[in-house]
Amino acid sequence: MLKKTINRNAFNEKLIHRYYFETLYLDRDKRKELLPEFLKKKVTKLNLIVPEDTKYDKNYRADFTLYFKDDEEGYPVEIKWHSEELNKKNQLDYLNEHKGFLVSFDNPKNLTIPHVAIDNIHFKRWLVKKVDILWDDSISSKVIQKTGEKTWIVVLRGQGALENFHKMKIECKNKTNFWAFKNEKYAVENLLNLEIGDEMLFLFVKSVHPEGSALIPDSENKLELLEIYFTKIELPYYMVLEGNRSTFFEQRDDLPINKRIWPHFFDFKITDSYIPTVNKYLERKKFSKELRHKIADSSNRGGILMPISSVDAMDLKGQIRLLEKGL
Repeated sequence: MLKKTINRNAFNEKLIHRYYFETLYLDRDKRKELLPEFLKKKVTKLNLIVPEDTKYDKNYRADFTLYFKDDEEGYPVEIKWHSEELNKKNQLDYLNEHKGFLVSFDNPKNLTIPHVAIDNIHFKRWLVKKVDILWDDSISSKVIQKTGEKTWIVVLRGQGALENFHKMKIECKNKTNFWAFKNEKYAVENLLNLEIGDEMLFLFVKSVHPEGSALIPDSENKLELLEIYFTKIELPYYMVLEGNRSTFFEQRDDLPINKRIWPHFFDFKITDSYIPTVNKYLERKKFSKELRHKIADSSNRGGILMPISSVDAMDLKGQIRLLEKGL
């Protein structure tokens, strides 16, 4: 009798990859448990988690390579549902040679490389929490391109940030633009929720006395508007490790991977902009308390992306239109 059965394994390994990537970057309490003993003490110096790095061996790509600030060489990571799936000699040799390790759900007895076991309960909780985002990402990539509906704001102060933005625009020659964020937990967390078609506002401002180096969340002081750009997201998140773009925002062109400060990129298209020719000021007292807090949070954390409501976005755009018309 020929039995026809359904595939009971509904998940592929990419799901564990995403879990591992997000947990290491975002979960300060749990990430240490996803490192082998010899790396646990380095956890606070973890700088980059690079997917499928081919730096050392063109014939084999480990699932991830971890770069720590004190080590120029990375540590390769292989991720499997079950440890027995790691059985190719070239993979085991590579992991042994480069101080790599295996991550899986079981606890192998006979293994020649370090191993980390995933906490089933923690993985299940992560999966339940992320199911909506995972569904949207999957359906948009396989069936129809989902268009993002969120609005984000990036608030930047200081001449250096504005000069970097201008330098980027010149580099892109009115085509697709790019920007990068620091290895800052909240920035990465929000960046992973960015979607194609989302709107992002780049707001360049200067604080006015008596406000100092940090914006006060509840302040109703005016902000001098330097420039503002309205954009649409074209590619939500990626890394660049080689070439001009990889160090575009760094202080040195030869900065090694383990010391990169601006590794998290995204692409966007500028849809509109406003650059005042005379001094113009945004009146924060006319913004909602939530928008004032988001503006301060973004600026005070070095210009990270912050989500804002559609109502707050319309209020900000309305005030910009008034400034354009001199009203």
